[in-house]
Amino acid sequence: MTVTRTRSDRRRLAVSAVIGHFVVIAGAALLREPTLWFAVGLMGPGLCLCVGTAAVLRKAVGRPGSAAGDLDERELLLRDRAHYSAFQGICVLMVVDLAYGLYAAGQPDAGSLLAAMTAALLVFGTSLPALWLAWKLPDDDPEDFEGVAPA
Repeated sequence: MTVTRTRSDRRRLAVSAVIGHFVVIAGAALLREPTLWFAVGLMGPGLCLCVGTAAVLRKAVGRPGSAAGDLDERELLLRDRAHYSAFQGICVLMVVDLAYGLYAAGQPDAGSLLAAMTAALLVFGTSLPALWLAWKLPDDDPEDFEGVAPA
């Protein structure tokens, strides 16, 4: 499988992943009795879009997004920045989840509403390091790959 490594391609994938996550979050917000089937219909394709593009992004950002022990200093710095930014993003998402939980507390099915929103936000949070790296990583320098056979 060929994965594009240009910044514009990675950013396009990141935008489509974020759109998929927002569709899943919208589906979780609409998961009530009158709009139940519409919400389920939103969440299925949205989940496929966000998880699929996040998986491609993880491959596209390569080694800095991994937990490999043989990363160089630059890759370690990028990985640490991505994980710290993702931690901050997850904290913001959990505040959003808390606010939604306070809103949904008066609903008769508050537990299932909050569980669906927490799951949607958690899936979004797990893709934040790959999204951050996709947005911030510069293009690969072609000179770095001179004399190396393509994979």
